[in-house]
Amino acid sequence: MTFSRILFYVVTLFQNLFSVKGLSALLSSFGVLWTFINLADYFHLALQSNLQKAGWWFFVVGLLGAVWICRPTLTVSEKLKGRDVVVQIAIGNMFSFDGAIVVGTNSTFDTEISRRLISGKSIQGQFTSKYYGDYTSLETELDGALSVSGIMPEPLSGPRAGKTKRYPLGTVVRVNPKNRTGYFLAITHINDHGVAGDTSFEDLKQSLGKLWLFIGQQGLKEPVAMPVLGSGFARLAQPRQVIVQEIIKSFIAACAEKTFCDKLTIVLAANDVRRHQVDFKALREYLHHVCTYTEFAVDTGDRVGTPVE
Repeated sequence: MTFSRILFYVVTLFQNLFSVKGLSALLSSFGVLWTFINLADYFHLALQSNLQKAGWWFFVVGLLGAVWICRPTLTVSEKLKGRDVVVQIAIGNMFSFDGAIVVGTNSTFDTEISRRLISGKSIQGQFTSKYYGDYTSLETELDGALSVSGIMPEPLSGPRAGKTKRYPLGTVVRVNPKNRTGYFLAITHINDHGVAGDTSFEDLKQSLGKLWLFIGQQGLKEPVAMPVLGSGFARLAQPRQVIVQEIIKSFIAACAEKTFCDKLTIVLAANDVRRHQVDFKALREYLHHVCTYTEFAVDTGDRVGTPVE
């Protein structure tokens, strides 16, 4: 467990304890203990007498019970009905989860870590530092993959802070540093000054569809971990909770055709959950609902490309 995850757990636990929820949990815990004492009285009077004398025991166990009830939830998982796929929402560090990592990037695939282009604090900046050390190595691998992708870029004119070739939103490039798979997904354009934000929620939806298609066709069948795309430097207006729900919905829709990974983990940074007051309970309920009640249509008709018997 990372430091940020531990800190979030401790802070949230104390907030829960010193709230109406904490008081309710403490009273519930005392109620259960009192019922136990009454049962002891029914079966063995001496046992009840000993328990009543040990007042500290009653208080300590009741408090521990309240702490258990108020413990924060950091991870929720649901198995998708009708598919051998698990969808998980977790609070923590992206890089502590197994499998491939989805990295949101710009449509020019700029890699320079600097104040004018890619922030070292972004997922791309952290990915570069952790697996490449030097952004020029990442740039070489990205340029090589783009050159053989068959996707034609749009040339950009005039002075710019970044590169002068722009690819369509939703373009995906796979990299493989240090035995770790990374899917770089173009989710936003950057302007002449290197500032991202020229994107919309509809662009994100389209990009997600292209991501699942790419992984299904060119990716490895391994767990996939991804951040809340578009919530940071892409500057989407939608709150994180809405974006997470859209990622889940898009992924489940893609699973109607094929299962291209056994597990998807959507990772929320602990600081973001606390700062933006993300309702983790509501996300858990949403995840349970869509994974339980989504019905995949059974196509009994002829499929394109299949022989007619």
